[in-house]
Amino acid sequence: MNPKQLDKKLRVITKHEELYRQGIPSPNPPEFIYMFKERKRVGKLLFKQFSDLFTSSPNILVKKHSRFQSYPLHIHDWIEINYMYDGSCTQIINNNTYSLQKGQVLLVDSDTVHTIEPLGESDILINIIITKEYFNSSFFNRLASDSPLSSFFINSITEGNDHDSFILIRSENSRRLPLFMNEFFCEWFDPSAHSADMLDSMFSLIMMELIHVYESDTTKDSKQFKKSPIIPILRYIEDHYQTCTLNSTAVHFNINANYLSSQLKKYTGMSFITLLHQQKIRFAKTLLINSKMTVIEVANYVGYENVSFFYKKFNSICGCSPKEYRSS
Repeated sequence: MNPKQLDKKLRVITKHEELYRQGIPSPNPPEFIYMFKERKRVGKLLFKQFSDLFTSSPNILVKKHSRFQSYPLHIHDWIEINYMYDGSCTQIINNNTYSLQKGQVLLVDSDTVHTIEPLGESDILINIIITKEYFNSSFFNRLASDSPLSSFFINSITEGNDHDSFILIRSENSRRLPLFMNEFFCEWFDPSAHSADMLDSMFSLIMMELIHVYESDTTKDSKQFKKSPIIPILRYIEDHYQTCTLNSTAVHFNINANYLSSQLKKYTGMSFITLLHQQKIRFAKTLLINSKMTVIEVANYVGYENVSFFYKKFNSICGCSPKEYRSS
């Protein structure tokens, strides 16, 4: 698929959209299953979206927002990126109204009360839906350590935080973002043999461009986010996974080991040792696919002296043995 074919696909009026345009509402639109919940916070009935949305991709889903349809106030469990491909839309977030213009991006945290008013025929809104599991240490390593987006995502995956945040990014004048987005959508709707890796890499480019645009914007009016103290630690684990320990990492940052452990748990939901094993196995997977090293050599290279333990950890994280992963 090329950008011209993508544009044609996005502008096609689907069967459901045609019904909506005729004023025929769907009590249960096919893209979501609804669970209604009473929420006194806004004094209106909200519904929480949930379903097996991520069956085709474990962590990311891309879909065009249906036009001509009213959506009630709702919340959901994932993080949502709204990209205004063409036209404009009106969104109501926490009882405030915002206008999203062509080329702009809105990042919405989980459990944020919001709705989107009906779109017209020329209004094309693309939703990128992301599970919290996607935001591991590898993801944060790609972002600037003190970026507001890093802090946004850290907050989004932290249990106990108030999840009512959003960031409006005025990216309509970005030269690169439409290019990155178009390639990302072309790959999503018409996947190639190496689609997962390509989508992952292109999503990183998209996020880095959004950081650049947001930090260059002098007219921000959305919420500001404090620098997260955990990102440098995640980067350190990424870079020193072969040899670092909880104590050596604590010494490097001149903090107490117990405090370091609690902060990692607070901000990522995972312990130091879990993060460490994930990084070791992540790099081991790369070596298994892209090198001729034996399984023993791979295990030793990423920091496992006990090969049996490496096999156990690899299987628990990947669901298969190193040899099975290499041959798949």
